[in-house]
Amino acid sequence: MITDYKNTYYDHFSKRSARVAPQFSRDQNYLMRFHAPLSNYAFEDNNLTVIYFKNGVGEIQWKDKRVNIKGDKFIVTNPSSGWEYINPKAESIDVLSVVINKRFQEQFHFSQTASAHQQLDSPWSRDVSDSFFLEKPLCSSYYKSGQLLQRIHQLSSDSTFQFTSPEELSMDVLASIYQDQHQRYELASRINAKKSSTRLETFRRLLIAYEYINDNIYDPISLEDLSNVSSLSKFHLYNSFKNVYGQTPHQYINRLKVAQAKEQIQQEGGSIGEIADLFGFNDIAVFSKLFKKIYGKPPSYYQN
Repeated sequence: MITDYKNTYYDHFSKRSARVAPQFSRDQNYLMRFHAPLSNYAFEDNNLTVIYFKNGVGEIQWKDKRVNIKGDKFIVTNPSSGWEYINPKAESIDVLSVVINKRFQEQFHFSQTASAHQQLDSPWSRDVSDSFFLEKPLCSSYYKSGQLLQRIHQLSSDSTFQFTSPEELSMDVLASIYQDQHQRYELASRINAKKSSTRLETFRRLLIAYEYINDNIYDPISLEDLSNVSSLSKFHLYNSFKNVYGQTPHQYINRLKVAQAKEQIQQEGGSIGEIADLFGFNDIAVFSKLFKKIYGKPPSYYQN
């Protein structure tokens, strides 16, 4: 059983390994692991594909758009006329990729939308309704589907991986991205815009601001910073963020800082003043007051 995947492409469905990237077939499912240099790869007339980059960089291009992707990010690509991955320097990338064929996806979608009675009467039915996923690189640590991909990637480096079912793992991944996607559509529906495409684009830009906050939580973050990275005006950002997340950007930042400070106090101990300062609270009295407002108890309550 392969556990390091160095210069090897391994498919968990077929239990086959190769020295060159295999060409995907639309009729097959794949659960691929590899850690190898890759300059480019094209998947024409592609299936639903979930790609988790543990390490590495590159660009994914469709007919009408392109996105950059890097380590600890994942992306879902919808069935389309095809996409191409490009890595000009042919650098090594460490990737877990799940490819779902049309039949498998339609059967899964039927299981998610049909009633229990319908599933008993028609157990092999398929739902051919289109499902569109947001094609944007997402930070794996911030989403349940991303966290699941991280766990599968970690599991794939263990010898026990051979005893897991690739079909069941694919079901878990599908269920997770459907759940995340449903939540995203629900959140996007809170944005004040008539067109669905406008709501989704605004939400996509909000996700950029959301991830920027999480990535820079130790630094001062202004509304101007979030406006610049998301390409939304400060007023549009403020109103949309508040509608979607139920709090202003500043409120979300403070709550996230305090939550992570609480975690450090519980797990690492240490000086409350030093931890408060780490998250940008120079006045420990202000930090303690905000902490107690959120958790109902002072920071000292959570010290070992």
